Amino acid sequence: MSNLLTTPRQSLKVVLSLVLAALLVGMGLYINRQTASVDNSAQDSTAPSIAPIEAQLPVPRPLTLFQLTAHDLKPLDNARLKGKWTLLFFGYTHCPDVCPTTLTELAQTVRLLEPAVLAETQFVFVSVDPRRDSPASLADYVTYFDERFIGATGSIDELAVLVRQLDSKFALGTDLAGEPIVNHSSAMLLIDPQVRYYARLKAPHYSEEIQAQYLALRKAYLGRI
Repeated sequence: MSNLLTTPRQSLKVVLSLVLAALLVGMGLYINRQTASVDNSAQDSTAPSIAPIEAQLPVPRPLTLFQLTAHDLKPLDNARLKGKWTLLFFGYTHCPDVCPTTLTELAQTVRLLEPAVLAETQFVFVSVDPRRDSPASLADYVTYFDERFIGATGSIDELAVLVRQLDSKFALGTDLAGEPIVNHSSAMLLIDPQVRYYARLKAPHYSEEIQAQYLALRKAYLGRI
């Protein structure tokens, strides 16, 4: 029986031990709660991640002569790009996801830009599916997103001249049912007013990031000239 009895001093030690343990547990829960709060605030941040320097080419590359046909039946060539910034995207009108999503974000970018910047900017969608896309079909397609957009296409050889210069690719084929298949690069290309390949904006594309990167790249350009 004597082994089961405790002295007042022993009882006090037990109580203090329990109190200390409770305090330690409480502190641990508080720290975990604070850490979770910090982590959640970081995840909830909607600030875009901007890396304009990574997008910018170390040395801009002048585009050699090329010519496509725009949806207004005028040439899309070096002369038409001169004197303006050009945001260009390769795709095709039958694209089920990437192209319409990107053009929607690009249309929203238009609304984010100040009028003075917008006046110096043009937006070009080049179809790499000349089997199905004509200037007329491109006119309906691109203006659905924004009337300022320019749609253009050309023969396979004409397209290749421009695609290669912009470090892009496309491939045409058919599936087992004979339906056309089109593969194309998803990056957005920035051409400067001197008609040079200036930067490459990687997918996925979001309007706020396009705007922020574009403005930063313009600023870097002005610092070079």
